[in-house]
Amino acid sequence: MRPYNIGPVETGRQFPLFFPELVHYIDATYRTIADREHRGTSGLSMGGFMSFWIAGKYPDLVSSASNFMGSSEFVVGPREFPVEYRQDEMHDNYDGLRTRLIIGSRDFIQFYHRRMNLIWDFTREHHESEIFDSEHSTPGMGKTLDFHMRGFASPLPRPKVWSHIDVYPEFSIWGWEVATNRKKPGFTVIENVSASGFRSSVRQWLPSGPVLSDVQVKITSPALYNPGKEVVVTMVRMRDGSVHRSSQKVDSSGRLTFQLDGDEYEVGIGQGAILALTGFSIEGAPWPVDTEPVHVRARFLNKGDGVSVPVGVRWETPNADVRLDSRTSALPALKMGQSAEIPLTYTVQETSREVVKLFAVAPGLRLPLEIPTFPPAPKTLDFKIANGRSLPVYQQATNIEVMTLGTGNGDGKANVGEHVAILLPDRSAYRAAELFTNDACLDLEQRVSDNWSDYDHVGASAKYTLALIRSSCPAGHLVRVLARVQLPDKPKSFDPLRGC
Repeated sequence: MRPYNIGPVETGRQFPLFFPELVHYIDATYRTIADREHRGTSGLSMGGFMSFWIAGKYPDLVSSASNFMGSSEFVVGPREFPVEYRQDEMHDNYDGLRTRLIIGSRDFIQFYHRRMNLIWDFTREHHESEIFDSEHSTPGMGKTLDFHMRGFASPLPRPKVWSHIDVYPEFSIWGWEVATNRKKPGFTVIENVSASGFRSSVRQWLPSGPVLSDVQVKITSPALYNPGKEVVVTMVRMRDGSVHRSSQKVDSSGRLTFQLDGDEYEVGIGQGAILALTGFSIEGAPWPVDTEPVHVRARFLNKGDGVSVPVGVRWETPNADVRLDSRTSALPALKMGQSAEIPLTYTVQETSREVVKLFAVAPGLRLPLEIPTFPPAPKTLDFKIANGRSLPVYQQATNIEVMTLGTGNGDGKANVGEHVAILLPDRSAYRAAELFTNDACLDLEQRVSDNWSDYDHVGASAKYTLALIRSSCPAGHLVRVLARVQLPDKPKSFDPLRGC
């Protein structure tokens, strides 16, 4: 039966936890070059997923990973509270690694690989993929072995700044140790980690799911600091901008320990100004659209304990089809905990991507920014609003069920305080849509999964949104929303986009 549950019964799907032990055994038993720079993973199908998952969980143990037509999603993690793990969203786990994805033009799950590359091709500097005229198998094995051999001959250095997402409540990476008391599904996210600070949060789903603020988080650094020295630590809670500044003594081994909760924080370590790029807003449009100028306000924060000096920020992008219409911006001086927004305008000239990768560059800084992007979508008035209303809806790709979606009075209108689903017609039934907008009237944090494993035997799912109409939304307000549905058309399923 497919999809295969990941892992034999004796590990209960916990095989990644045994990987360090396997590495130690191999190096102790065989004539290996026993370092990460000369170690890689590879796998086919479910093993391709495993290869990427292990490499992304342990980038400090391997330097290259290849994947022959693996699924992009499985249910993984602790036995008691597993999560849906989508590799589309895990690209930042591979800092310091080379990755290769092999796609078959006749493979029954090629859609998921092509969609994954709509993100990885534009965010991962050292990612490559190749399409073979092949069904689900291991074509071009020699080319993939050459990929690993080239990686061993010229390994990437350990990243100076890195990010990581983990499904386990406790983990270690690059010498940092993270422990939480989480007892429910979720993801621990640490970003832009260096000796001068990091960003942390625990989220229900990725990339922008609700934070699990009731989770306690303990993060311990490697031996980066002078033992016994007093170090200033500044924590800024992003939800409300509250600032907590303290002095912490480095332990005898040169490590610092940080006590947080699952909310989103920017943490600065050391004296002086420490700048972080914390987010963005889109001006003049409800979502970024390819081929049209996108006007962005990029938000910077000083998470250090000193005042920053005014600097000129230069914008760069590794994406060849992105035209930067404004390349420089002036960032004013910022006090501790103070934020400022500066303008950026760009145009995506093609429509074959889901994200734009940018860098803000200033003296001593190179701060990453990723912005989702969408192709132009036709406007439609042909949709239904489900607010506690029962309608025939597709589930598991092709089954039709009469479902009551959303909450409310069931009148088919979006009312304040209700959760609503947007349903798009498809022949004799409807498909629930994943929604995107920056309109403040909608809270899009409730996302639902429709598992398609009975249809295409992959382990992946389609997502749809139950949007909350916030109480602050004025009566008669017009909300523009981008609605995305996934249609069954294996092996070449696609994502039509409609604006409503």
